[in-house]
Amino acid sequence: MTEKNQTDVTSSGEGWGQGKLAFVLVLVPLLMSFSLSQFYRSAQALLADSLRIELGVTPEELGFISGSFHFAFALMQIPVGVMLDRYGPRKTNGIMMIMTVLGVVVFASAHSVTGLMIGQGIIGMGCAAAFMATLVCASRWVAPEKFAATSGIIVALSLLGVLASATPLAALIEYQGWRGVYFWLAGLSLLSVVLTFVMVRDDPPHMRRKQARRGESMREVLQGIMEVWRNRQMWLLVAVGFFAYPTILTVRGLWGGPYLQDVFHLSPVEVGNILLGMTIGMIFGPPCYGHVSRVMGGRARPLILFSVFVSTALLICQALFGAGHVWLAAVLMMAHGFLGSCATLNYAASRAAVPPHLVGRALTTVNLATFGGLFVLQGLAGMIIGHYPADAATLGYQWMFAFLGIGLGVAGLAFMVGGRGRKAPKNG
Repeated sequence: MTEKNQTDVTSSGEGWGQGKLAFVLVLVPLLMSFSLSQFYRSAQALLADSLRIELGVTPEELGFISGSFHFAFALMQIPVGVMLDRYGPRKTNGIMMIMTVLGVVVFASAHSVTGLMIGQGIIGMGCAAAFMATLVCASRWVAPEKFAATSGIIVALSLLGVLASATPLAALIEYQGWRGVYFWLAGLSLLSVVLTFVMVRDDPPHMRRKQARRGESMREVLQGIMEVWRNRQMWLLVAVGFFAYPTILTVRGLWGGPYLQDVFHLSPVEVGNILLGMTIGMIFGPPCYGHVSRVMGGRARPLILFSVFVSTALLICQALFGAGHVWLAAVLMMAHGFLGSCATLNYAASRAAVPPHLVGRALTTVNLATFGGLFVLQGLAGMIIGHYPADAATLGYQWMFAFLGIGLGVAGLAFMVGGRGRKAPKNG
């Protein structure tokens, strides 16, 4: 069956009607894994105070602890891309999530910065396939013109994990302590492994593309990677990916909590409430962008530029004015969460930029840039904040927001100039 015919079967009324429930059931374990991944990468904002009190963790060390997740996550993206194209989402995600269980146990048992970094690194490696497995699976189950909207909904649902890492996590930490919470999370991660192997199917029942799943030689693997990396459109998306979503998660996933505590002296639950509001914006942003992109005939570039430049303005405003009023800081953070959540457009564009057999490698290349950016930005942000003494903490956070805003703005300009005159990719 050709790729075109496969797409027609998936998007036809009969095929899609019969497979709709099956697709939802397939997504449940993958979304569970993805939601847990979102939780682990965002929880440091609420864990920061506990780690500082219990283990004396400094801002620089906190940046390295959180960055260990993103460094390991980014390091695994190219191997994960090859695994997804070769073995499929079910096997890849199921095996990788076993590592997550181990990492969570190591992190919960750690009593040193080194132990925390090792635990976070193992968690990052284990979670490296969750998002990409979900997107690759969706790319096989839905028609191309529906992919941006579908991926937006997937990201929105996965952000329930980020939602849980706000007020609910703050309340659980006060009730049971952060170590107890993480041991429970190890059990949830193990459940996601079991459900993945039991429920996930890589392809719709109408098109079992086993013939396309033949093993690639090492030469073919490398040729596929190089084909993706030679694609100019991919490099433009990589540049945006390095800054766009990482600026949101640098604030929401790590430094937003300490910022609100150190500058405004809020309680953990009050901090959780503001981060909850930012998370709600992150939940509604992706499906809204996906819907607008579909209305615009699949055009992504204008929406990406809009999101990047508005986010730049919000970060600069946070640097200049946010520290003056807690309500203003909260509003700017929430607006950034909503308007800056354009990452799904990057993935949709990368999916459209390459042939079907390279989709896994294209998606993970953009993801590599995203989490490489997270590792770099969170670490540099920690160095900026740590450069200032406690009595000048506000100034450190202001410079951090300025740094993030300037970096994002430069990336947006590069994307605008580099892509000028080029036809936007269809459905991306």
